Amino acid sequence: MTATMPLNILVVLQPELGTPEEYEQLIKERFPDEINRGEICVRLSRDGASVPDKYLDTHIIGSGMIVTKVPRMKELKWIMTFSSGYDHWQKWGKIPNHVPLIHLPGGSGIPVAEFTLGLMLNLAKKYNTLWDNQKKKKFIRIRGEELYGKTIGIVGLGGIGREIAKRTKAFNMRVIGTDIRIMSIPYVDQMYLNSEIDEVVKQSDYLVLCCPETPETLGLMNEERFRLMKKSAYLINCARGSLIIKEALIKALNEGQIAGAANDTQWIKSPLPSYLPPDDELWNAKNLIITSHVSSWTDMYARRFGEIFVENIARFLKGEPLLHVAPGFGESKGFGKKAHRI
Repeated sequence: MTATMPLNILVVLQPELGTPEEYEQLIKERFPDEINRGEICVRLSRDGASVPDKYLDTHIIGSGMIVTKVPRMKELKWIMTFSSGYDHWQKWGKIPNHVPLIHLPGGSGIPVAEFTLGLMLNLAKKYNTLWDNQKKKKFIRIRGEELYGKTIGIVGLGGIGREIAKRTKAFNMRVIGTDIRIMSIPYVDQMYLNSEIDEVVKQSDYLVLCCPETPETLGLMNEERFRLMKKSAYLINCARGSLIIKEALIKALNEGQIAGAANDTQWIKSPLPSYLPPDDELWNAKNLIITSHVSSWTDMYARRFGEIFVENIARFLKGEPLLHVAPGFGESKGFGKKAHRI
């Protein structure tokens, strides 16, 4: 980095995911002197598909979506995706091999865990029905259920799953779950391997999907697995819509194979992060709570992901290794050494 060659940082975010100005402010707070001296230049965009050609000299990208001109950015050093998952970048497959991709494992753990607990309480206490009755001025007593003593099955005990386990244990629930290996995890009573998911499905009163989208998890919840669930059980999905066969979910709900479900992530991903059109048959499924992919999106989102973004900018300037490089990205030897600085 020199006085004539600033570090060019591009922040890309569309309104549904926040504002790029939030991240710009975090950069200004961390590097006020560098900004004032012209050593760091921050550019903003609200569309990853229409980034101007004048930004092709970008060195660092922080983005909530795919930036289609990445292959043409010859000076690009690294990218951070403002999400815990990075499967959308993997599927796109056009990040140059030498460019690291940063994510924040478990970065959505706290908000998604809180949201999941809210959905569980809604399903148990029938808050949505009580609210509907209030709007109709109907004073009807409805008997709810308790979380106390129930079994929650968490499919995927990563950062999000562990935050959910921690909170549900405060309700005196029995916590079971799956992971790639058997280990001791706080607040988890019993672990199963991913290959033993059927045991978790059978036992759960609340089955919560927290795993990433991979070839192994696509269509994880199919007709066969819905038939394994208790008729009194509930399914909650704040992960990816693709983990569930939609037709199987509709059938399970409408035929009473399960007591209900809550789905925060949908099958259509345009516009981001996911979308359910008004004519979709899912809207008419019985005992289903549909939310608009907001479980992780809170007033702390930009601050949480932005802190890692600016920390990695600082590390890059000092020639230090970056935090949270996603596996399979930026495999060039020696990345993070001073030789890679501008």
